Amino acid sequence: MNDGSSAVVSISTNDTNTPLRPRRVSKPKSTKATKPVHATCTTHQPHSKVATTKSALLPIIKRNPLGHLLIEKILREAGFRGGISTDKKVLEKYSTDESIFSICPQIVIQPKNAADVEIATQVIARETKRFSSLSLTTRAAGTGLSGGSLTDSIVIDVCTHLNSIGEVVVKSDKITFTCEPGAMWRDVEKKLKRYDAYLPPYTSSKDICTIGGSVANNAAGPDSLRYGHCADWVESLSVVLYDGNTYTIKPLTYKEFKALVKHKHAYANIAREIFALLEKNESEINKAKPKTPKNTAGYSLWHVLSDGVVAFKRGKGTFDLTRLISGSQGTIGIITKLTMRALPIQHNTTLLVVPIFDLQDAAAVVVKSLKYNPINVELFDALTFDLALKNPTFFKQRLSGTTYYQTMLSMYATYHIRYGRQTPEFTFLITLDEETLAEHEVTSIIKDISTAKTRARVVNNKHEKEMLWQVRRASFTLSKFQDPRRRPAAFLEDMTVPPENLSKFFLEVKRLFKEFNVVAAVHGHGGNGHFHFYPLLDFTQKITPILVEKMAEKFYNTAIKYKGNICGEHNDGIIRTPHLSKLFSKHILELFKQTEHICDPDDIFNPGKKVNPRFDIKTTMRQTN
Repeated sequence: MNDGSSAVVSISTNDTNTPLRPRRVSKPKSTKATKPVHATCTTHQPHSKVATTKSALLPIIKRNPLGHLLIEKILREAGFRGGISTDKKVLEKYSTDESIFSICPQIVIQPKNAADVEIATQVIARETKRFSSLSLTTRAAGTGLSGGSLTDSIVIDVCTHLNSIGEVVVKSDKITFTCEPGAMWRDVEKKLKRYDAYLPPYTSSKDICTIGGSVANNAAGPDSLRYGHCADWVESLSVVLYDGNTYTIKPLTYKEFKALVKHKHAYANIAREIFALLEKNESEINKAKPKTPKNTAGYSLWHVLSDGVVAFKRGKGTFDLTRLISGSQGTIGIITKLTMRALPIQHNTTLLVVPIFDLQDAAAVVVKSLKYNPINVELFDALTFDLALKNPTFFKQRLSGTTYYQTMLSMYATYHIRYGRQTPEFTFLITLDEETLAEHEVTSIIKDISTAKTRARVVNNKHEKEMLWQVRRASFTLSKFQDPRRRPAAFLEDMTVPPENLSKFFLEVKRLFKEFNVVAAVHGHGGNGHFHFYPLLDFTQKITPILVEKMAEKFYNTAIKYKGNICGEHNDGIIRTPHLSKLFSKHILELFKQTEHICDPDDIFNPGKKVNPRFDIKTTMRQTN
């Protein structure tokens, strides 16, 4: 599941009130197809499950079309009641997400309930032994940036029907809620607000993404500087595993773990084998853990045992497979229900703004600000601010009444009066809580984090606060105003470096922008040294796929050079899975493959993502903007 608009459409279901009229199935002339068969929409051809980054060596997948032709009939006979479609228009809607790729599925199914998910998994697990090209790729709102929700087989859309939200439970100092994976983040947030609570790892795309998609990507956002990723807030998950049964997965004590592994079902088998893998390779796994706090690359094996193997056997800590499932992009199982923790909303916070006119100052400002345990340290660049100044009508859709005029007045006053018509290279927004200000005078904090060329200040005016956050949140959308003939391309947008290397890293990034003659607005999470930038590219040009590969190679290597990471929160998907060798050793990559095989022995869940890349980056790239 993944974080653009949702491709939710109405497709035929098998309700008792709606008699099913099975689609006529013609017998194919041959069951030995050597090329992908896309019966109802056109897309680029994916490749097989061979584990290699050399796209030229990836053979075309040998597809048996009969499996996809028969699957609707087989699903109905098994009792599947949700929607099933092979309609061309439906498939086209599901052939793209917010990534730079386009892959046409053969079938889209929309389960009505968790029982439908079990049926679909059982059917595919059985039929894949006859028709090896069958698989299930879970999709939520389709807002993902790495291509994680795209497939050439079966899309299982959990957003259309599996979107209910349960009650919020408040017990002493603990707040929890339960929802289905297709529940929209904005709707959960609205419900939590009634209890003066929120989900701390909220993403900038929270108005359009789902909770399930965010957990499957292990998403994060501004407050993740202090509170971590979605995985850190999961209480338990209901997951359909490879045997087609649903299991409640949560942190286990050693006693609970020993009781579990006595069983012979899928959950027990996975728990037993993953523990054995961790026990055998613990030292190397811990060494492989990325040094940057934000990471969604690979499988988070280093988080499964909270206190290590020895301590766990002595009864300390937990064994927690939710940490492995969160961020797995649906390659381990299909989430049907989530219980997560929430926090009381922080009131009486203080916002500091720091305009950076010299990039050399950026790292020092961030490193010093981190001493004061900020809730967040966010940033946007000069191009973002310039685009906001040039497109005031954009904000009219987001702000109503006098608020719009007061916010715009604040923006122009800041630029013309405070900045003397000079646009800062970066604008940092630093949020501090009451505890910090009770311990440190705000004037001393300002003095500490300011430099000779820039000075931090408290933002007291509510309209100025609104203006700064509006610009920060709108950076990606504003970038589209530069050239409507091009598309902001998501493939470099998730790199992160240690904050102390932020200035050096971004100076080199600016040089690379010039080298490739591209323009990109930049925003991100400064406290984590985490940048989002989306170069404007024309996907109708034949040279664009080659340009993407060349840019990815140079930019990713630059992040690694400064001890960083290529995958902070948007996950691997199609775009970054082939590049994981830049971050991990051959042995760790092999452990990732073993992990995926333990959890999904027949490779029925979203193959080609996280391990064993099977979609060639160039040939599956979209051709429209």
